[in-house]
Amino acid sequence: MKEELYKLLDECISTGNEEELQVVKQILEGVKRKRENLNGSYIGGVLGMERTLSENHCDVSIPITPFTYNSFEIVHGGVTATLVDSAMGTLANIILPEGYGAVTTNLTMHYLAPGTGGNLTARASVVHKGSKTLVMDGKVVRDDGKVIAHSTGSFFIFKK
Repeated sequence: MKEELYKLLDECISTGNEEELQVVKQILEGVKRKRENLNGSYIGGVLGMERTLSENHCDVSIPITPFTYNSFEIVHGGVTATLVDSAMGTLANIILPEGYGAVTTNLTMHYLAPGTGGNLTARASVVHKGSKTLVMDGKVVRDDGKVIAHSTGSFFIFKK
C-alpha cells in the first residue's frame, strides 16, 4: 500500500498544476488534523472545519478552496450540506446527556445563493428537543454576510 501511495503522490506532485497541488496539500493536512485529534472525522479534517460553541448555537466554518468547488467553481451543494449537517449534529450531540448520541434522520436543504468568497460558516440552533428526536435549524453564511442556504434537520437520539 505504501509503495502505491508514494508512486501516486510522486506522480501528482511532479505533474500537478498549482490548483491540484493545493488540493493534494489540503487532503494530506486533513488526514494530519484527524490523526492529531483536531477534527473528529476525516471529512472535517480535509474540509478544515473549525468549531465555535456558544450557549445556544454551534458554528462550524470552512475555507472555500478548489477542493470544495463544483464544476462552476462555486462551493458544491454537498459540501454546503455536509457543513450544516456537521454544525447541527455537533450541537445535537453536545446538548444530550452523557451516554446518549444523535444521528441525522432527515436533512432538508434550501440553497439561496452561491457559495463564494473566502469562508462559509454554518450556524445551528435547536428547534425541538424531545426524548427520542431533536429538530435543528441551520443557516450557512458566506463571509460577506449573505445567507447561502437554510436547512432543517431531524436527529434520532440513541443510547450509546
